[in-house]
Amino acid sequence: MFKRICLLLLTTCLLISCSDKELGSLVDEIDVEHPTGKEEKLPIRIVADKNNQNFYEMVMFELKDSTYNGPNGSMLIPLKYQNLDSLTWEVEGSPKKLDLVVKQSGGYRFTTAWGHYFYLPGNYKTYLKGYRGKDLVVKDSAAIHITGDGDFLHVKWSELSGDPNQNIGYTNNGTQDYEFQVYSNKIGKEIFSKLNVRFEHLDYRKFNPEIGKRELEVLTTHISSLYGEPKYDETTKGIYAKFKKLFKKGVRAEQVIKIWLGKTSNMALLKKDSWKENGFGYEIHAEPNH
Repeated sequence: MFKRICLLLLTTCLLISCSDKELGSLVDEIDVEHPTGKEEKLPIRIVADKNNQNFYEMVMFELKDSTYNGPNGSMLIPLKYQNLDSLTWEVEGSPKKLDLVVKQSGGYRFTTAWGHYFYLPGNYKTYLKGYRGKDLVVKDSAAIHITGDGDFLHVKWSELSGDPNQNIGYTNNGTQDYEFQVYSNKIGKEIFSKLNVRFEHLDYRKFNPEIGKRELEVLTTHISSLYGEPKYDETTKGIYAKFKKLFKKGVRAEQVIKIWLGKTSNMALLKKDSWKENGFGYEIHAEPNH
């Protein structure tokens, strides 16, 4: 049984109540913005710690006030701009946004820093937008270039140490309705990595073929977008014999669904042992091809 490590939402969230006396002294350091009859753009910017990064490696985003250079900036932004009705961050092309301001009873939650993982190489544009009523008062963007570097996803076979505590969840802050998890290890001479997907709003507590359908769709699309179409699939005669020749992992014939051949890795879409019981349970299994 290995310890599960999840690098999930890495965020600075401040829950602030109007009666917080301990924050009162900070207000004196800034000019607090109040709504006026004519809305002007507020000087809130979005800054990334890296404009170039490898996929499956974290990019940190942070809110900055371009008019303030003093200390405690992450605390002052929620105080200065507490009258925003909404503030959202989104990745171009993603179906959902991250709410950075959430009004709550007696106060509000204001996120000023968060980590994000990109699953595919490419050029991404992220947007920050804030509203008071119907007026757009915050508008900024940050461009990120993501590269692909690894034998399988971001995994480099030569760097695996045999540490079993390497099951990592890669958050996308709800910009998709799923998140990927990668488990990699070296056990004796066996080197492998596994990719799993977890869906946010699907019920895992019961027999649920809908989960299996989504797993099959998302995993196939993701690996094919990186490594091309599968070389073999369930319609290929003798696919099980090909799997046994290409991989060290022992599985039953009915578990092998698709096989991809990469430059340094072979990859297979497999049914897990629990698939019949749960109606779901697909994963990508990868091994070095040398």
